[in-house]
Amino acid sequence: MSMPIGSSVNTFPPLPPQPPDPPRPRHNPWQPDARPPGPGAASASVVIGGPDWLAERLLDQRQIALAGELDPETVNRTVAALGLLDASGDAPVLLRLSGVSADLDAALTLVDALDLMGAPVHATSLGTLTGAAVTILAVADRRVAGRHSAIHLCEPRAPHGIPGREVETLAAEHARRLRTLQERLAAASGRPVDDLAADMRTGRLLSVDEARAYGLLDSTEPSGRRPGGPES
Repeated sequence: MSMPIGSSVNTFPPLPPQPPDPPRPRHNPWQPDARPPGPGAASASVVIGGPDWLAERLLDQRQIALAGELDPETVNRTVAALGLLDASGDAPVLLRLSGVSADLDAALTLVDALDLMGAPVHATSLGTLTGAAVTILAVADRRVAGRHSAIHLCEPRAPHGIPGREVETLAAEHARRLRTLQERLAAASGRPVDDLAADMRTGRLLSVDEARAYGLLDSTEPSGRRPGGPES
């Protein structure tokens, strides 16, 4: 037997009444809809914001920390930070070098930036400082190192993968800039440039005591800028 359309069926026992639907919030046409959080959104701000937050705190304390191989972006940010700290006061700037390595361009750029500083720069080396990056430590006004640090004198790698006609030109330019760096490093350490160049060719590794005797670290509080700078 069929039921008429629109008729209801009585059930026993009767079902409890259903709760009413919650009221929908009124849409504000001036406010954009919220986007659902993507995967990993909760930790993204920590990962991205962490280094910038740390760098800002270090700058507030007139400190700059460098680690690993220096790429062009890091060099540019360091030059800007040095200029900012130099313009903001005459107190010493603390430069911390943790296992730093650099190519010729990066090292010479930072050496020029340090030479132009009016405020003194106190550099501390941790881990192994390698190649051209040794000059960044050597030209600072105060140069110290952790007791387990090492200084590795070695020649920076020459550019490779260059088309045939440009190889000789770039090789000559690399040799010229390498000699410039060696002369600056020799002046800062008080060593003959030819002796220093020979040590870089053989890859001489110095302990902290050996680096101090070599002239790359200070045994006492220095007065004035390192020799070879613009004020010498």
